[in-house]
Amino acid sequence: MKKPGLLQKLILTYVVFVVVLLGLAALLFVVSSRVSTLSTKIYLVDYQKKEVTDKLIANLISMEETGKQYMLLQNESYRSILLKHESDISAAWEILDNRRMYYDDTERHVVENGKGLWLAFISRFHSQIDHLPQKPSEIEKMFSRNSDEIDGIVGIARYVNASAIDRLRSNIAHLKDLGDQMMSWTWWVLGVALGIGLIVPVLIYRSIIRDLAHIRDGIRHIAEGDFSYRISLDTGDELGLLADSFDNMALRLKELDEMKTEFISVVSHELKTPLTSMKEAANLLLEGFTGALAEKQRRLVEIMDQGIKRLLHTVSELLDVSRIESGMVPLQLAVHDMNAIVTAFISEFKPLTDTSGVDIRVTYAGTESPVLVDKNKILQVLTNLTHNAIKYSPEGSNVEIRIRNSDGNITTEIEDHGKGIPEEDLHRIFEKFYQSKYTRGHGGIGLGLAISSGIIDAHGGRMYVQSSVGKGSVFSFSLSVVNDHPPPSGMCD
Repeated sequence: MKKPGLLQKLILTYVVFVVVLLGLAALLFVVSSRVSTLSTKIYLVDYQKKEVTDKLIANLISMEETGKQYMLLQNESYRSILLKHESDISAAWEILDNRRMYYDDTERHVVENGKGLWLAFISRFHSQIDHLPQKPSEIEKMFSRNSDEIDGIVGIARYVNASAIDRLRSNIAHLKDLGDQMMSWTWWVLGVALGIGLIVPVLIYRSIIRDLAHIRDGIRHIAEGDFSYRISLDTGDELGLLADSFDNMALRLKELDEMKTEFISVVSHELKTPLTSMKEAANLLLEGFTGALAEKQRRLVEIMDQGIKRLLHTVSELLDVSRIESGMVPLQLAVHDMNAIVTAFISEFKPLTDTSGVDIRVTYAGTESPVLVDKNKILQVLTNLTHNAIKYSPEGSNVEIRIRNSDGNITTEIEDHGKGIPEEDLHRIFEKFYQSKYTRGHGGIGLGLAISSGIIDAHGGRMYVQSSVGKGSVFSFSLSVVNDHPPPSGMCD
């Protein structure tokens, strides 16, 4: 069973975070609802009831005093004050008698009783002020009775007020407890979320580092030439796919290394010595060392000599590749103008163009293009690239060589109008022995581009290719202007 991959781990972490956040949101929603309900009750019931009863008590006491003054002085200004107090007190009892203002049935009965006492009192009070007695003793008795009734009503109002204050204090304390609970739960959930956020990434990081260590060991083995090493990552994540790709790469490298070793061994031991002997023998025959040759004999010997030259050229390419890979090809560096190098190359290469039916067109840089290079090696690169361009171009077409001086680099482009190279082959075109299926059948063993790329790399430059099937290819290499950069090491690496 495969271990969970990186994507699965990230999804699991994400799910845990979402669950924690949803839990916190639900918890905060419940607590917030309770806080909102309690706050509404405090403001609309407890606080309002306290304010109403405070004003009710003050108005009742003021009405008692104003009533005495009116009865004694019978001043109409006091009567308007009495009517205002009466209106405010009646309105207060209407508010207190609202269903939502009751805490329990006991309080409801108390409020209804207080409201009834008030209505009875105000009815008698109006009768008193309409028929005031003349005797002081009767007025005194009326004051005493009114005072007793007002005291009773005030007592009821004080009871409701005290109940409202007690409930207000209780609800505020409850509200504080809810706030403390909310804060405590928030800290707990935050702690859990931080714990997950710190621990899970650490676990994922350790898992990635462990897998990367295996991959790093594999890379080290490949660097040491051990292509049989395999990475075993029992995961289905991206690193597991990378390990599988690495194993496939190692297998391919092993196959190529074995093929290269076997091929070079065969060429080196089986071809070099006999080819050299055959070449010398052909030269002796052509020079007439064994006597004059008939025309047909000379023609056959010349064909044999050309074939031997091609085979020796192949052996030389293989040796060049081996030297480049080992970094043992010295560069004879000197400052040359790239325009002059291409001019010399064209003059040397002209005989081939005259027989190929392909025209070469050159566009030189408008200014001097000094580069620090091994001229012979650069000529070899130009020969390889131009020879390939002519080889894959139809008769009657042209090959364009362009030199550009820009941004401190001298870029040389060789463009043909041949069959082109498929996009899927472009990334491997500079590999040793690799030939695209579109270019096979034209001779060679696929070493020219690898050698050219190695030479340009040794000069600190860069080679690249652009191609479209059916339209042709452009091979380019860039070298630094000699005044802008220090010279390279002078050895092919």
